[in-house]
Amino acid sequence: MHIAVKGEGIVLREPSFVGFDSQHNKPIAFGSEARQLWERGVDDVEIVRPIHSSVVADFDAAVAMLREFIRRALGHRPLFAPMVVIATPASATQVERRALHDSLHAAGAGHIVDVQRPLAVGLGADLPLQSDDSYLIVDIGAGSTNAGVFHNGLVTATRSLRFGGNDLNEAIIRTIKRQRGIRLSASAAEHLKREAGSVRAALANGPVHVDDVVIVNNDQHLTSYEMDLEQIPQILTEAFEPLLEELQWLVEELPRAQKQQVVGGGMVLSGGTALLEGLDRLLAAHLHLPCRVATDPISCTILGLEMVLSDIEALSLGGQRFGAVRV
Repeated sequence: MHIAVKGEGIVLREPSFVGFDSQHNKPIAFGSEARQLWERGVDDVEIVRPIHSSVVADFDAAVAMLREFIRRALGHRPLFAPMVVIATPASATQVERRALHDSLHAAGAGHIVDVQRPLAVGLGADLPLQSDDSYLIVDIGAGSTNAGVFHNGLVTATRSLRFGGNDLNEAIIRTIKRQRGIRLSASAAEHLKREAGSVRAALANGPVHVDDVVIVNNDQHLTSYEMDLEQIPQILTEAFEPLLEELQWLVEELPRAQKQQVVGGGMVLSGGTALLEGLDRLLAAHLHLPCRVATDPISCTILGLEMVLSDIEALSLGGQRFGAVRV
């Protein structure tokens, strides 16, 4: 989760984790600290990820986390409830939006403005607001991918897919268990994915130690296990197939003129998963479109929201159009 404050820029970058004391059910750790506890598998601490893809999975944990992050971002308890601009998936239901709004209000937020995530990404990626080309935004988060066509500050043909970095971790877990009889924890799979850092086998080699491993056939738990990274890029490439098919279908459904505009602008990748080496080439080859990674793929969304917050009156058409950005 990223938070920016008007006039101050990005002031907080934290993963959406909350750690609870399992005996008293009280939050004891947030963000990076809670994630470290999750990675170490600390006993007597329950780790919760309360918000997945802008959807609230645990209301009470979400309120506790948002309240803490808002306090850190502002450095004090605000005298008045601050206005908040958030990015939401295009496919979010009214129930999902209401749950997110309710959790933010309970955490101390005031008026809330929704912006479609592909729009925020397009603005944060500094795409032109006056151009004959269109751009296919592909934002790959932990739990979902948000795609949409960005053209002169207008987002159309949006699509939200239940696919993200967590699905890549799950693919690693399932494949390693099937082929080697080893069950990895979610944190161990995440570690392997980051160490490999690529969908190109030539760039991922050498052994790496992973923690929290169980050998399935004799149920033996190991504190550390050495694995080679060569297999990971292939697992990741195969795991991307459902996303590639959905994106191809999205492009094929575009009107002829808009499709030609997208050919001119190409794809723009954002989100942490976009940092995987070779992913841009994989998508370009499959969709036959030029593809590039945004300059700051992890920060695109929050940078776009910061631009909206600085010129909130430019939003119109239910938050789908952003006119001229004042500099």
